[in-house]
Amino acid sequence: MKTRDAVLIAAIGISFLARPAACDQPFRIIWHGTGGWGNKSAYCSLFDPRNVETIHGTILSIDNVTPLPGMSQGVQVQLQTAKETIPVHLGPRWYIENQDIDLEPQDTVQVKGSRFACNGQIVMSAAEIRKGDEVIQLRDAKGRPLWTARTPL
Repeated sequence: MKTRDAVLIAAIGISFLARPAACDQPFRIIWHGTGGWGNKSAYCSLFDPRNVETIHGTILSIDNVTPLPGMSQGVQVQLQTAKETIPVHLGPRWYIENQDIDLEPQDTVQVKGSRFACNGQIVMSAAEIRKGDEVIQLRDAKGRPLWTARTPL
C-alpha cells in the first residue's frame, strides 16, 4: 500500500469518527394540533352528553367532511335508518383511519351519539360505532373525544 493511500484511508476514518452519531442529534417534533377537533373547540362543544341516543342503519357512503371552517378533514358516514338519512360525524380523519374497524357502504351499524346543528345541517356526532362484534369508542361518557388523549377526570 502506498503512503498516499494509507493517509487517505486514515483521513476518511478520522472524518467518520469526528461526525456526531445520528442518535446524538436532537429529536424534533413538529406539532400540528388537533385541527379544530380538540376537546374545547367550537365543534366539540356542540356534543351534548345528556342528549345521546342509539340509532341503527345502513351506511350509504363514507365521505370526507370539514364540519366548521378552518377545521382539518374528518370522516362522516351517511346513515340510512328506518326513518331518515343522517350524516354521522365519526371524528378527525387522522384518528379514524388508525382505528381497527373496517367500514364500507352497505354495512349495517349501530351508532351511539348526539345530534346537533352544524353549519346549518342536523348531524349526529358518534360516541361509539358498532359493526357486528367490532366496536370503536370515539368519546367518553362525558362526551370528551378520545382522540384528545386526555385522561378521564
